[in-house]
Amino acid sequence: MKKTLPRTWALLGLSLLVACASWAQTSAAAKAPLVIAHVAPTSGRFALHAEADRRGAEMAVEEFNARGGVLGREVVLVARDPTLDKARAAQVAQQLITEGKVGFLLGAIDSGVAASMSAVCQQYGVLFINTNSSAPSEAVENAHRSKFTFDANGANFNRALLQYALAQRPGKRVVLLTEDNDWGRSNAAASRAIVAEYGGSVVGEVMVPVALPDPAGALRQVAAMAAEVVAVNVSGSNQIRLFAHIDPAVFEAQSWVVGEVDWEELYPAPGTPRPLYGTTWAWNLDTPGTAQFVARYRERYRHTQRLPYPGDVTHAAYLATKALLTAIERTGSTDNHALIRALEGMRWSARERMQHDDAYMDPQSHHLQQTIYIATWKPRPDRPELSQVILGHLPPAQVRYAPEGGARLEPLAGMPHYAP
Repeated sequence: MKKTLPRTWALLGLSLLVACASWAQTSAAAKAPLVIAHVAPTSGRFALHAEADRRGAEMAVEEFNARGGVLGREVVLVARDPTLDKARAAQVAQQLITEGKVGFLLGAIDSGVAASMSAVCQQYGVLFINTNSSAPSEAVENAHRSKFTFDANGANFNRALLQYALAQRPGKRVVLLTEDNDWGRSNAAASRAIVAEYGGSVVGEVMVPVALPDPAGALRQVAAMAAEVVAVNVSGSNQIRLFAHIDPAVFEAQSWVVGEVDWEELYPAPGTPRPLYGTTWAWNLDTPGTAQFVARYRERYRHTQRLPYPGDVTHAAYLATKALLTAIERTGSTDNHALIRALEGMRWSARERMQHDDAYMDPQSHHLQQTIYIATWKPRPDRPELSQVILGHLPPAQVRYAPEGGARLEPLAGMPHYAP
């Protein structure tokens, strides 16, 4: 004989099932959002870089949120301006962590800001994703266990460029034109070693203030030194001001190279001549995924007047943010120890990177090793987006900065756990 539950028990069971389902839905909806702070100077000579960097992070966050966020949590991107003052930047990082209770910090742009903020993050165990600052020191003396640096650095670019330039000239005398800040000095120090490695000699150095009050005067100092190669490490909008004073014929008499030139320094000044420079990506590369990424960008930011095409800064920030969110998904955790171990072992195919070579996170320096492109600028004022010409590319193994192998990261075991 088949037994049945009394009607009251059946109704009670149904009520419990409905209550459990309702509780589960409420619990999922009540999951706190995962807050990421984008920190980059929104005024001054890196303002356009900061905007481009934020756009890349936004694209990654929107991509993950469109499929439900990460671990069922919406990702919220908040923006803060750390300024270019290193002391102020440290205060901003402290406030974001202790008062804002953010999960992660990313951005920086300026290498001095990155070094200052990441030192604070290390104290608390908060991951700092350095999307776009390129001082070699970020991967050596200012490297941290909790920081991951995704831009190529000036040593990577200068290794490719100086080798090329010195091979083109019978004389191998080099003059350094250096911006007097952490980024400039770090790049110049790396350049000296590279010049010596390829048989050249540094015969002089012109240091210029960050404010660059007299670009023409700096160029006169360079012209007074007999050299076949000029290695420039000047950043941001200062590049536009500097090269606006140079006759393009100078580039025929000497080999000028610039460690890195971002799209944000090129596109706003399409008529300004440029020598050889390094970059990590271009919007018109014939690489898998590039056309699709550019189409997404142009659809997302078609209402803006500035930077209608994405550049290397946006590309780097997008993939850096995506790497962080992917690590959270793969580990199923926001615990800093788990994420650090995951990021240290990450590798990306050329297809995933939209580049020509596979890339990997260097576990010794926490610096991404990736393809380096050699480029130049053929001014097209009518179509500035077509002015950049890619001349070649080198794989990570050929441009790696050897001192990164000696970077000393803090022991993971000694870091406090942080799981936002």
